[in-house]
Amino acid sequence: MPKTRTPEDNQIAQLDNEVARLNKKIAKYEAIELKQNKFGLVWLDVPEAFEDDAENKLPILEEVPKLAINSKDGKPTHLLIEGDNYHALTCLNYTHKGKVDVIYIDPPYNTGSDGFKYKDKRYLKEYPDGTEVPIEHPLRHSYWLSFMRKRIELAKELLAPQGVLFISIDDNEMAQLKLLCDEVFNEKNTDIVIWKKIDPKYDKNTNAKITKRTKRIHEFILVAYKDKDSTTFEKIRKIPNWLNKYTNPDNDPRGAYKQGIISFEEGHDNEDKKSEYYYTILTPSGRKITRQFFVKKDEFKNLLDDNRIYFPKNGAGIPALKIFENEEKDFYFETILEGLGSLNYGKKELADIFGVSEDDVPFSTPKPTKLIKEMIRSSAGNDAIVLDFFAGSGTTGHAVMDLNREDTGNRQFILVTNNDEIVNGQEHKIMTDICYPRIKKVIKGYNGNMGLGNSVKYFRTAFVGKNNILRADDADKIELAHNAGGMLAIAENTLDQLEENDHWQIFEGDKRNTAVYFKEEFGEFDDFIERVRKLKKPTSVYIFSWEKELDFNEFEDDKNITVKTIPQPILEIYKQIYNLV
Repeated sequence: MPKTRTPEDNQIAQLDNEVARLNKKIAKYEAIELKQNKFGLVWLDVPEAFEDDAENKLPILEEVPKLAINSKDGKPTHLLIEGDNYHALTCLNYTHKGKVDVIYIDPPYNTGSDGFKYKDKRYLKEYPDGTEVPIEHPLRHSYWLSFMRKRIELAKELLAPQGVLFISIDDNEMAQLKLLCDEVFNEKNTDIVIWKKIDPKYDKNTNAKITKRTKRIHEFILVAYKDKDSTTFEKIRKIPNWLNKYTNPDNDPRGAYKQGIISFEEGHDNEDKKSEYYYTILTPSGRKITRQFFVKKDEFKNLLDDNRIYFPKNGAGIPALKIFENEEKDFYFETILEGLGSLNYGKKELADIFGVSEDDVPFSTPKPTKLIKEMIRSSAGNDAIVLDFFAGSGTTGHAVMDLNREDTGNRQFILVTNNDEIVNGQEHKIMTDICYPRIKKVIKGYNGNMGLGNSVKYFRTAFVGKNNILRADDADKIELAHNAGGMLAIAENTLDQLEENDHWQIFEGDKRNTAVYFKEEFGEFDDFIERVRKLKKPTSVYIFSWEKELDFNEFEDDKNITVKTIPQPILEIYKQIYNLV
């Protein structure tokens, strides 16, 4: 069994923490001159004060069972996390470090009127803590950059080696955001994409607005890769955004089509007459045409048999390839995105879900699901983990479930947002009044639309212990171990609790179990071992230990059981994060 902790061990641990803190401080001071002379983004990094003075305490994720949505349909179980995204990202750095395939965020644009707030740790008389940041605030950009940097650094650690981060933004902070991401990710790992936020299919009278200067019809999406060389964007199939309407001259049952070129013009240099692409075809009128084609002769025959070749001029003309208007084609992800919905369409989707008019939607700036789906399906497989830690109205979750329906995928989303009040005609709380109800309606069905199924587990950020991360004492560690079960279940993706008593918890997932002995006292340990041996699935076993490693061989004969410790590995992750900020 694990050894007993002595007062000397506690003192040594406290000293080690203090040494780590001082070494970090020394390294920071040594780098000051380099920072002052480097090329890049420079701003006043303003310390952020968190609610209830919770900064640098021990964050955890607590499940709220009554808000779970259990569909029992074999579809993925997703995660909703209510709380400040900095604290949620800290916890996710333990549960999901290096596991997330796609992160999409739509942060405050810092326009001066979008409700962005910053809790300045210092006291400022004219601009008190936590108020909205107006456009004339002298530290408007510094606040926003300080706010974003900490969160982007944490997000980078969550990305898998091939992972991608997408950030929606407009002109107010685009230049600063690009430099910030260049610094965090390296400039070779960042791209800029333009999204045309006006779409004539959904927005009427788009030219009616009078402007004296430029008309803003776009936003930006900053793309940051964990490692661009490890990331491959796949071709995706979709219906082209045709500029013109086409006809159906031979009444093909598949509908209207564009007549595409399938051969070179006559006179093309055909020196290599033996080429597989140089051959003669016979038109329906009996005319022979010899040309250099774009496909081999057997491929041409297959297209002809499938009625995908059209011969104009009553069957005597040059053959054309039928490209149907309503048939999906292969596309790569492009740097200019259009035909993917609009801001108005995002509002229409939300209005339909909540059964209200567009003027009464509870969230004024939702993105369209088509846009989010384009990013997700281009950059990751259909079993991806997708995170949005500025979840807002929950569009990303809706998009993930819709994609899973379209291709029978197994993607899992994690949505994080606080529960602050927003005012849009009436007061609403973001998570409980907007995001959670939207996800529930999409799962269960709404306004005549069939539900998509799926399940959800609901968590809140909370805090344990009385000391900050670097000064955590034994009492703090014990409290952390007693309350870590939800985080361990998330880390192992075993989200259904089977049993709990005063000494242990057992969780179940589709493919494995998690068993947690969280007590520092081992009076029930033998019973716990016996219970674990009866579990039929591969099991991760977490055992309380004062140390990071545990000399424990009780399960060494069972290859289906993996032994880990708590709470020290959690604290190690937290300390690394603390030293970053």
